[in-house]
This record gives sequence, C-alpha cells and structure tokens, in this order.
Amino acid sequence: MLRLHRDDRDLAFATAIGSESVRWFKKQGKAQVAVLKHHGLVDGMAVYDLGCGSGRTADALKRSGWRGRYVGADIVREFVAELKRRCPAYEAVVHRRPSIVADDSSLDMVFHWSVFTHISPEECYLYLEDSFRALKPGGKTIFSFLEFAEPEHWSVFNSRVERLRRNKPLQLLDTFLHRDWIAGWAAKIGFDPPAFTSGLDTKDHPKMWQTITVLAKPPAPNEPAA
Repeated sequence: MLRLHRDDRDLAFATAIGSESVRWFKKQGKAQVAVLKHHGLVDGMAVYDLGCGSGRTADALKRSGWRGRYVGADIVREFVAELKRRCPAYEAVVHRRPSIVADDSSLDMVFHWSVFTHISPEECYLYLEDSFRALKPGGKTIFSFLEFAEPEHWSVFNSRVERLRRNKPLQLLDTFLHRDWIAGWAAKIGFDPPAFTSGLDTKDHPKMWQTITVLAKPPAPNEPAA
C-alpha cells in the first residue's frame, strides 16, 4: 500500500476538495468558522457539516478552540476517514441520501459550503426540508450557492459554455440557484424568510466568494428568537 508523506497527504486532501494548497485549506476553513460565529455559533452547540469533505471546517473549528458536538457527513469514504484522523473527537459518517443523519429537533446549526453548487435543485430542496426537521426551534441552516446576480460567478458558467463550444465534455455539475427559489422553498418548508450575504461582502467576515444564505427555523411558541 502506498504511504504518503504527511505534507503530501495534507496537500492531496486539500486539493481534492478544491483548495489549491494546505495554506488555502486552512484559510478557507478559518473564514467558514468566522461566518458560523457571526451567525451565532457558540460553545455547547450541536452542529452538522453537510458535505464535510476531508475536514476543512472541522479542522478550523478544532484550531479555534470551539467546544461542542460536531457531526460531519460526506459521500466519499476516504474524506470521512481523513476527517476522523484530523479531528478524532468529532463524529463523521458516510451518507449518500439527500437527508440529515440526526434526530428530530436535535441540531443548533446545519451548514454546508459549495454543496448546492454540485447537485440538482430537487436535491437542494430535500436537504433543506430535512434540515428543518433536524434543527431545534430557533436553529439555523447556513449554506453557500452560485447565482447569476453575482458578476464573479459568471466566470463559472462561461467556462462551461466555452468547454461545450470546443466540444469538450463538462467535468462537473455546477448548479446556479436564484434567491427567489430559495425564498420560495423556505416559505414552503416553514423557515423564516432567508437572509442573503454577497460572496464579496467583507463587513462581518472574510470574503466567501459564493453567496451565503441563512435560514432560521422559527422558535417554539412563547420562546424568544435566538
């Protein structure tokens, strides 16, 4: 069996999930944690990392000193194993259905980065629907997505058009969503109206490039909002 040097292993897993270097892997993870903390992440919470990959957010949470219950889920077994190696105190599972591996009303946050960019709108809806089930009243789901309203996102679409123009096959599904779709889904499922942040906005956290959406599950009756 081939054994990689630690530095080579770290780079291989970083590039496999879209980070160009180990340094960028850590920088992106730190930015993701900043987004979560801005939207209410504190110690003691139960969080669910959908499409956890090889542990970019998990590793950053550990480095930040955050304490709570973390569960990650991904469709790639090797990524889940790597996350467990990096963060042995955290839970991670291989799960390939468009659902959340958690009991009803058991999570404070469900988050995912660039997951909805690579699946169908129908799957996006199912994940949101099941996130609502799994979230506690007042809990939040936070995710990123591509939209045509962001000028920088056009490059993704244009590069795909150019590949087809040159008779080259598309290598990956890149899905664009619309804020109105997400707002409609939220209303249908029962979430409060969504809050959106441009991927270029740096007022409250580092630039995320993709648009950030926050959906909150309404608090229980007679219970104040988080």
